[in-house]
Amino acid sequence: MVSLASSKGSRAGIASVVVSLLTLLVGGCGGGSGGGGDGMTIAYQPGIGYAQLLIIKQEGWLEEDLPEAEIVWEQLSSGSAIRDGMLAGDIQVGSGGVGPFLVGYSAGVDWKLLSALNEMDLWLMVVDEQIQDLGDFGDGSIAMPAPDSIQAVVLRRGAEEQLGDAKALDDNIVSLAHPDGLQALLSGQISGHLTSPPFQFQEQDEGARPILKSFDLFGPHTFNSVFVRQGYHDDNPEAMEALYSNIQEATELIESDPAGAAEVLSEESGGETSAEEFRRFMTEEGVAYTTQPNGFIEFAEFMQQIGLIDEVPASQEELVFDNLKEGG
Repeated sequence: MVSLASSKGSRAGIASVVVSLLTLLVGGCGGGSGGGGDGMTIAYQPGIGYAQLLIIKQEGWLEEDLPEAEIVWEQLSSGSAIRDGMLAGDIQVGSGGVGPFLVGYSAGVDWKLLSALNEMDLWLMVVDEQIQDLGDFGDGSIAMPAPDSIQAVVLRRGAEEQLGDAKALDDNIVSLAHPDGLQALLSGQISGHLTSPPFQFQEQDEGARPILKSFDLFGPHTFNSVFVRQGYHDDNPEAMEALYSNIQEATELIESDPAGAAEVLSEESGGETSAEEFRRFMTEEGVAYTTQPNGFIEFAEFMQQIGLIDEVPASQEELVFDNLKEGG
């Protein structure tokens, strides 16, 4: 069984996230290189939103390009966990959704985007036929990775449009990793799951259906990206160039040979998911792989409007390293 008891109270959770960030920054974490020495820990999360990183990991490309460096791959359950690891200096390269990145950036974390990974339509999935829109949840739980995740921002935009109050469903939010949320939805422990590919497709295969889609609210947008703190980026130009080059190569593989990319991903999963399934998930409507970021300012403007961040970047260029400004 998935425990939901400790996940309630998202309003307090949002405040504590920002407070903890500011505490860490005031404590001297801001402006640092993020540690690492000759090592590089790369953190990612479950799902095909990290397909390029999983291909690089499975094929050992970075180890080939950086033979003197110790490359460590770490899967975590949420972007906020990755952010905290980067602030602590335990993680040098993070990847995750727009929400946690912008919360950190607004709070003064000295990081920027090295690369986008994709654009993906994120769905709020339900099983109960009585739930037709956001007004039907009552006190039913809605799972997502964290109360400042991109999914949480999507839910609040939907609540604003449908219910007239962006925070109307804040008390419904529970924090669950995507795989746990899938199990909880299909077993009836929760009423909704605002998730991502492939979990929303797997849920749909089992009879769930979407009642809210992020592309309908924000238009096509970046889902996941790769970000690095300024100091570590500047101190390790060879590693940063190699990583971005590998992300580009993996993106090109997915675009030009989805069957081959799917085979690699199936191998990386230990055969848990077949190559045929990976290929279907990666070629579904609303799934595209690209290194160019899109939609950060639109998300930031809404996040400022609802009090999740204080500052909206002047432009998307303010958020990226030079490799993306040059069109990479």
